[in-house]
Amino acid sequence: MFGPENAGKTSLMRTTCLGYNFMKVLNLKPTKSISRENFIFRGIMEINLWDAGGQSHYMERYFSESHRELVFSEVTTAVFMVDSTVVEDRIKEVFDKFLNYIFEFSPHIKIVYVLLNKIDLQESEEDKIYKLLTSGLSEELNNRLAVTPVSVKEGSAQHRLIEILDYEIQQNTLSLQRLGKIRHLLDELKVNTLSEYLLFNQPDGLLIASTLGKFESKPLQFMKFEIGTLDSNVYQIYSKIMNLLNSDISPLELSTVIYESEESYILIKEVSSNTVLMAVTKSKNEEAFFTIMKTLTGDNFNSLKQYLSNVNF
Repeated sequence: MFGPENAGKTSLMRTTCLGYNFMKVLNLKPTKSISRENFIFRGIMEINLWDAGGQSHYMERYFSESHRELVFSEVTTAVFMVDSTVVEDRIKEVFDKFLNYIFEFSPHIKIVYVLLNKIDLQESEEDKIYKLLTSGLSEELNNRLAVTPVSVKEGSAQHRLIEILDYEIQQNTLSLQRLGKIRHLLDELKVNTLSEYLLFNQPDGLLIASTLGKFESKPLQFMKFEIGTLDSNVYQIYSKIMNLLNSDISPLELSTVIYESEESYILIKEVSSNTVLMAVTKSKNEEAFFTIMKTLTGDNFNSLKQYLSNVNF
């Protein structure tokens, strides 16, 4: 991820991948040099993200003969991000060098994604910045650019980055194998229950897989498996009861959260440290409830839990 200073690169990374809200990244300090972070996108694919600081003295270093090969080689996905309120010739110079070295040292790159950020601001000039960046480029080079006006503040930038990474999953054989295995394990859970299952990745709040086939939840709706003060109060009461019964006190773990509507039970259960399973019954009766409770403690659930815990990234 590359671009001039104050383009919003780090804000985009942290709101999309780590679940930060926009207010938490509003006053981030500029990135120094290159920030390297790893995260697991959708619980399937490991992303090694290089967030290149955009200050001019760092740019000069990236493009220097001694650094350019290190910075621009072995790139899997190239994202260039700019502030659409700043239209300056120096940005064009940076962009041209970026394209030149990306295609020189990572010739396998077919598409460069360009994000024109801050279109939510009144002073945004995304049309002008688009014309500036694409001026003088050959038709062939223009065809290798995917340009999108976005806003980190409003969430469209995060949605676009998710689309880009989802595309990368489809190009990655190992990620597809993992996804296929997880879908198979979810189908095994469904076989003996009148329920649908959805597995979520906790850090980014995104769906990993479901028994509903293609299913999309709104981007950036992060699932946090926490109860907070209620959990603390329950433990206090539990401790008192154990003392009255002269029984040992052991730590409590949040196991299964149950919701209900007029027609269904909805059960939420943590599978691993980074994944949460949601089960939705198709009917609301005693058989449906006890069948799914049995399933969530049975062999098929344990197989899913073991696989997710043992995936080696």
